[in-house]
Amino acid sequence: MPMVSCGRAPHLVEYDNETNLNARSAPLVVVGVTDSDTSIGRTVPSRRDPNYPMLLHRVRIQIENVLRGSVRGRTLFAYYFGFAGGINGPRPLGFWGTPSRHILWLRQDSDAMRLACDGWDYCTMPVMSGAHPDDKRDPTQPLDSALSDILLTRGDGKIDDLRFASEITWGTPDQGVQGHVIEKLRHLALTERAPVKGSACQQLWIYTRDRISVDLQQEARDSLDAGHCVCKSEEPVCH
Repeated sequence: MPMVSCGRAPHLVEYDNETNLNARSAPLVVVGVTDSDTSIGRTVPSRRDPNYPMLLHRVRIQIENVLRGSVRGRTLFAYYFGFAGGINGPRPLGFWGTPSRHILWLRQDSDAMRLACDGWDYCTMPVMSGAHPDDKRDPTQPLDSALSDILLTRGDGKIDDLRFASEITWGTPDQGVQGHVIEKLRHLALTERAPVKGSACQQLWIYTRDRISVDLQQEARDSLDAGHCVCKSEEPVCH
């Protein structure tokens, strides 16, 4: 069970590329609000390019849900190496406002807790669907089922519908749980208004053409009909 204290900054080394690419296999996954992000010390050379600077950060996370693993307390301090120079590529770690809500993959490194990736952001997902204080993890279910429950359920608090809709459009991890995700999307299509409804309909439309079983494709078509979704063109705009 990980410790959650901040203490003195630990001596850490930037992850190698293989560790970064396997970030989603980390043993601890939480939903939390990052409410501070502080750079620590001086820049250090990147492992990938000794001429490029990296900077250690400490982020404070107010934990709301634990989706994998266990943790003591509700406040956790975690470390990561962020880019300290110019960048051109995928979303980097640290490009979040504070406070903001995320799903975060974490792992223990000696006495320190750290995000499961450094540099490029392979280990967090923004959560625009609000807080989910009543969500209870079922340890017998796959992680992707828990992720879809968080990402595709309207929660508590102030929710920006445009951002919530965008989150749905980005897609939800669904390995082995496509039927569960289709069910969640169906509920959104039935209960939400634009733009959230439109994004749910669009994802259902994609499932009707995805490489999944015929039964699941039919379930997606039935959900489109039940939600009175109208999708036009091959790159659908749905409402």
